[in-house]
Amino acid sequence: MKITNLIVVGFQVVCGMAACSDDPVAVGDPEPSVVVVKVPNGSFEDNAAETVSPEGWTVSGERSAAKVVEGGCEGNYALHYESASAYTVTTTQTVDGLEDGIYDLEFYYKSSGGQTACYVAAGTDMDNRKMTSLQASPTTWIRSYVRGIKVEGRKCDIELHSQSAGMNWSRFDALRLKKTDKAYDLLKGGDISQLTYVEQMGGKFYEDGEEKDCIEILKNNGFNIVRLRLYNDPGNPDYTPSNRLPEGISGPEDILRLAKRAKEAGMQILLTFHYSDYWTNGETQAKPHDWESLDRLALKQALYDFTFGFMNKMKAQGTIPEFVALGNETQSGMLYPDGSYENFAQLSELYNAGYDAVKAVSQDSKVIIHLNAAGDKDLYNWYFGELKNRNTKYDVIGASYYPYWTQKNAAQMREWADYISAKFDKDILIMETGYSWNKTLPDGTPGQLSDNGPYKDFSPLGQKNYMLELIKEIKQAKDCRILGFLYWDPIFIEVEGMGWELGAKNYVSNTTLFDFSGNRMEVLDAFKYNN
Repeated sequence: MKITNLIVVGFQVVCGMAACSDDPVAVGDPEPSVVVVKVPNGSFEDNAAETVSPEGWTVSGERSAAKVVEGGCEGNYALHYESASAYTVTTTQTVDGLEDGIYDLEFYYKSSGGQTACYVAAGTDMDNRKMTSLQASPTTWIRSYVRGIKVEGRKCDIELHSQSAGMNWSRFDALRLKKTDKAYDLLKGGDISQLTYVEQMGGKFYEDGEEKDCIEILKNNGFNIVRLRLYNDPGNPDYTPSNRLPEGISGPEDILRLAKRAKEAGMQILLTFHYSDYWTNGETQAKPHDWESLDRLALKQALYDFTFGFMNKMKAQGTIPEFVALGNETQSGMLYPDGSYENFAQLSELYNAGYDAVKAVSQDSKVIIHLNAAGDKDLYNWYFGELKNRNTKYDVIGASYYPYWTQKNAAQMREWADYISAKFDKDILIMETGYSWNKTLPDGTPGQLSDNGPYKDFSPLGQKNYMLELIKEIKQAKDCRILGFLYWDPIFIEVEGMGWELGAKNYVSNTTLFDFSGNRMEVLDAFKYNN
């Protein structure tokens, strides 16, 4: 179709709070001044009547499952998918006459949820198209976006797709293209640092009943980044807390092997230096045993040397990480007591030493400082304000976001991210997120996440719906400044005799992306059908 007289500058959303048949979910304000192209019959108003053949669109698959019905968001009508039995249906349109460049596709939807795949996709090359899946929202219209659509040859194919069991439904309305010229590639992945341990202990992973390599399953279901956490000398029996881990797990050689596997699968890498022989967080930041007696200057040099040395090992095998985090959840500092938050000057020196070491090997690797409690404005204002006052060098703000610990929903997290990214002019990456799909571990006791905060559904579908909602909110972020997310812990499945540390049990097997038997769970559809 040829577009004529449909380009507008300084566009304001037509389907606002008063224009819709019911109020859409509150989201961030759209771009104040962008070029907007209305999709022909994008509000399904042409002919102003219920029909199974929306004008300007082509329906394929189970055609009887698609129908234009009354009850739209913008105007009186919308496209509705539903059938009494299982169905797959697709409605497509090619919009031509466009100026080449990068666009977002804005649309509104309602959905019962529960579909295997229900998404809006767009692009000139459908093999490299962008897509956004629908979260469950049966009563309220939600505004959403397909981000970063590359238009070439003056045309864009748009697809509305659903693969669903019977009685699950979805509804679409108010589609419009916005020329932003802003590239966007959603980062979606998780931490696989303990995969070697799982495999050594006999853990196996399955997809559709077939045993497969874990990384292969993750790649096939949309993972494009993995997080790898590095300990200095894990599993050394002569030192505590090193002796609380199996020998070598998440140590330098193990991380090099995992990085190579991930890179061969085409994934990006986020490398976290824990600067410890064991797990660190806001409460525990034990120095590596080799660094315990070092003074301040020697400690800074040791951090630089270790960072520089391992980055060079990554470079030598062709696995330079795209992102590097200096410490893990360092809201109270790192390398206690020297790098405690009580002495921000020394903490800043340590960060700058790590930053310089990373950049000496790879200028393109983005350096992250990672705290917990996404949603806590006071914490981030204070901490990154202190770092700014000391000219601390970093590229990205990393944040852990768990509904359980933060007691915040995804929209509240996104509102916080809009504020923090604007204040400090930094992109944000969700370094950790997780959701309990079962109330208990296999032994009937609570896991690490004893509830899901504002989300009350302990089920595999609840986990999937949460991830769909989180991804939708990430794409709502102003100026696309939330880069994506990493799930915690996606692969640490239930395996006899394997625990979080030696002699302990596995406290996260009810939050993984695989069930207690290692089978791929439906939550991975949220990864697969979003980019």
